[in-house]
Amino acid sequence: MLSTMIGSQLFVNLIGGGLLLIGLGLLSATIIFWRSARPDPELLGPLEIMYDRKFARADEQERLALRNQYRPVDADPVVESEAPAILSREPDSEPLKEVLDPFSHDDDAVDVIQKPSVVPDLIDPLIHKFHKDGGS
Repeated sequence: MLSTMIGSQLFVNLIGGGLLLIGLGLLSATIIFWRSARPDPELLGPLEIMYDRKFARADEQERLALRNQYRPVDADPVVESEAPAILSREPDSEPLKEVLDPFSHDDDAVDVIQKPSVVPDLIDPLIHKFHKDGGS
C-alpha cells in the first residue's frame, strides 16, 4: 500500500515537472520569436500615419504631405491623390420604393384607407382641428 502511494506521488510529480518543462520551453520559444521578428517595412509608413487623428482632421493637401513624409526614402513622392469615383461623393438619395400590399382586405373587420387625404372626425377631434387649421 505504501509503495503504491509513493509510486503514485512520483508519477504525479513527474507529470507536473514535465508540464513545467514544456511551459518553460514554450515561454522561451515565444521570447525568441518576439525578438527575432523583423520590424514593419517602411513601405507601410503611409498606412500607419493614416490611423493618426492628425491625419483624419487634415485637409487633402496636408494629408498628401503627411503621406509623402512617411514614404520610404528612395520612393517618389505622390503628387496628387484622387479618391475613387464611387467614394468621391455621397449618394443624392435613395429612390422611393412603392410598397405593394400582398393581401386582399376584402374580409377585414375595418376599412383600409390606401391614401388618407382627410383625417376623419372619428379619430380625435384635436387632430382633426390641427389638420383643418393647416397644421399650425
